[in-house]
Amino acid sequence: MIRKLWGVLKLPAERIYLLFRNYSMKHPFKIYITTSVICFLVLAIIQVTLVYNTYDLLNRRFYYEKKGKLKEEYNRTIVNDKLFPGGQAIIDSIITPEMRPLEKLYLTDTAAFKKHTQQILRRIFTKLIREQNMDSLLKVIRKRGNITDSLKYSLRITSMDVKFSDGEYVNIYDRRKRYPLIDEDLQSIYGIRIYGNLPTPDDNNQILNINVTTPEAYTYAMGFAFNADPYNRQQLVLRQMQFILIMSLLSMLAIIILFFTTMRNWIKQKHLSDVKTDFINNITHEFHTPLTAIMVANKNIRNAKVLDNKIAIRSLSDIIERQSQRLKLLISQVLDIAAIDKLFVQKKPHDLNVLVSDILTDFSIKFSSANVQITYKRSEDNVVADADNFHFTTLLLNILDNAVKYNVQPVKHLLVSIIHTNENIEISISDNGIGMSKDTIKRIFDKFYRHQKDLTQNTKGLGLGLYYVKQCIDAHQWKLKVDSEAGKGSTFVIVIPV
Repeated sequence: MIRKLWGVLKLPAERIYLLFRNYSMKHPFKIYITTSVICFLVLAIIQVTLVYNTYDLLNRRFYYEKKGKLKEEYNRTIVNDKLFPGGQAIIDSIITPEMRPLEKLYLTDTAAFKKHTQQILRRIFTKLIREQNMDSLLKVIRKRGNITDSLKYSLRITSMDVKFSDGEYVNIYDRRKRYPLIDEDLQSIYGIRIYGNLPTPDDNNQILNINVTTPEAYTYAMGFAFNADPYNRQQLVLRQMQFILIMSLLSMLAIIILFFTTMRNWIKQKHLSDVKTDFINNITHEFHTPLTAIMVANKNIRNAKVLDNKIAIRSLSDIIERQSQRLKLLISQVLDIAAIDKLFVQKKPHDLNVLVSDILTDFSIKFSSANVQITYKRSEDNVVADADNFHFTTLLLNILDNAVKYNVQPVKHLLVSIIHTNENIEISISDNGIGMSKDTIKRIFDKFYRHQKDLTQNTKGLGLGLYYVKQCIDAHQWKLKVDSEAGKGSTFVIVIPV
């Protein structure tokens, strides 16, 4: 039974594994990106959590260095008093006359006692808030303690009890309870706020928490607390953990840079691998064509009937010679690939009107029967520039050759013009060919790159022509601008500084 169940479960597991393996082989880049992003997000979440926990811990343990001085000065000002100077007198004036009536109500009517105590408390709290003098008191304390920081304060009553003749304290106010007859705005879980704007008083910012009692009968006990905290507490906490923050940010930045660098190199290597494959396919095709022609011609020469025909032998011999020359040229191109990276130019002054005219003459003879129409517009000025004759001729022929090869129009129009400005000499070559997209323009100068579309599949080449053009332009310290639109032709502009 267990074996059967395992066999049933094993089949879906193997199928899932095979599907994942096939997908990863077909789309390795997507798998790499997805895995990297997930790992980065997990790491980022962990990092943020650790930083937040560190901040929370430091914030809860934050200690204001002037807290001791504040406590010392505040204690000195409220000796034999409560809350602030004059606070005890305010409380005594209200609660002392009510002690015996309160005792009577406490012993006879609990509900009336609670109601009356709340009314008394409301009068006490309201008068304390109205007559508190904490602003002037804190000004004196800050001056004595040489405290210059901007602080938030909280002075609040936390509890209040009364003692009658039996000597037992009876609670009449507890900060944890709510009292309907006391204004809701005055009540909070921290107590009755008499003064201050500190929203969350806690143990970390507590200056003083005291419960004042007296042993005599018909008195009261009161608990109150004083808290102070800097306005820029968050900044101070962040300053304490600035090393952690900096290291955390730097580590995340390093991971991001490493990720993008690795991804860029991976894409570059993949691109080089694809280019290498395309180059091998192209060069194999280019080599096979002349080799096949030579082999067929050689086989025909061995035919007994052909041996007696001198004209046929001469024709086959010419084929072998032409294809051998073509094969020699291909081998030379492949061997010269490494030399392209280290192009050396010997510049000499040349009249560009004459030089370009000679190049176009030779080029037009090559395509005399290919419906190629060349229009040449000379510069009206005498344009002389320093250039390497051989490399300049080759780069211009490469551009012209592409203008004809990648053109499906019945009549292939080429416009070559020379424009002389105050700053530059511009040689423009325009055609009415198939044109290029913006993505293609970005890559046409890469070594071995050929934009594989229906037309280029049947167009011979190694993907080195425009790469060589760019090397020539850079070696001359010129500039090359390309403007093209798919289906509408292309324009190459060689910019030569004057």
